Amino acid sequence: MILTPTSSNKQKAIARVSTPTSGGALPELVLYLLDYGMDHEEIKNVVRKFPAFAYYNVDRKIKPLVELLLELGVPRSGIPGIIRKRPQLCGISLTDNLKPMMAYMENIGVNKAQWSKVICRFPAFLTYSRQKVEMTVSYLTELGVSKENIGKILTRCPHLMSYSVNDNLRPTADYFRSIGADAASLIQKCPQAFGLNIESKLKPITEFFLEREFSIEEIGIMVNRFGIIHTLSLQENLIPKYEYFLTMGYPRYELVKFPQYFGYSLEQRIKPRYARMTGCGVRLILNQMLSVSETRFEEILQKKSGGF
Repeated sequence: MILTPTSSNKQKAIARVSTPTSGGALPELVLYLLDYGMDHEEIKNVVRKFPAFAYYNVDRKIKPLVELLLELGVPRSGIPGIIRKRPQLCGISLTDNLKPMMAYMENIGVNKAQWSKVICRFPAFLTYSRQKVEMTVSYLTELGVSKENIGKILTRCPHLMSYSVNDNLRPTADYFRSIGADAASLIQKCPQAFGLNIESKLKPITEFFLEREFSIEEIGIMVNRFGIIHTLSLQENLIPKYEYFLTMGYPRYELVKFPQYFGYSLEQRIKPRYARMTGCGVRLILNQMLSVSETRFEEILQKKSGGF
């Protein structure tokens, strides 16, 4: 096999973490990571994806990062997952990059107490350039999101930082505005919707409702009331639940008033509640039928069954 420079470098890096030292022991990097629960094959897989990792000095690069993560509250068991997802994090200077970036993020409202959750959820969060972060924050401000809420959004959904302002955030906000949704409110309720493809994911959901005679205005109301509606699966969620909705005899506008209907389990919540309600000879609005606790649902049925 003829090795290209890239594949040759990768082979050398893998050999570096695979070959025992002259004393017969595994390399220090491997021993250190084994102690944190990574197995040898996982370490080699990390190196296959990111060969430079094999050359990181344990004392100068990896230990300081791991110690910082532990100080932030990341459990020992969470260290392997972070390294698997983003080994590049080990190569970033703590004093010159990571800590200043964390201070900047905290200044814009990222919850300091939640760093461990943020990093475990999305280790790449701290690897973006200051310019990229400022561009995203600037756009969210332009959209009408307050500084306090920007921090809350990034704490809850750090993946938002991976979305391009020009390729994802701006066109998606424009699309939601075009159907009457409040983009600033929506990005706070459901930031993950802004990472979806407009043509293949968002438009088909809108078309689904248009084909069933919902107006654009009604769809906008539904999005404002139930922000995740465009993130749901057509085949596994919207279609079967809508088909069942048609059998219940409710007017279509009930869904406009309570689009959260699509967020409940068809088999575990909707069908059993509807069967129980009709069995009592009672008619409740969707909200009342689905959103209350089991105890409250039974109380309502008992109260109304005498009058219906």
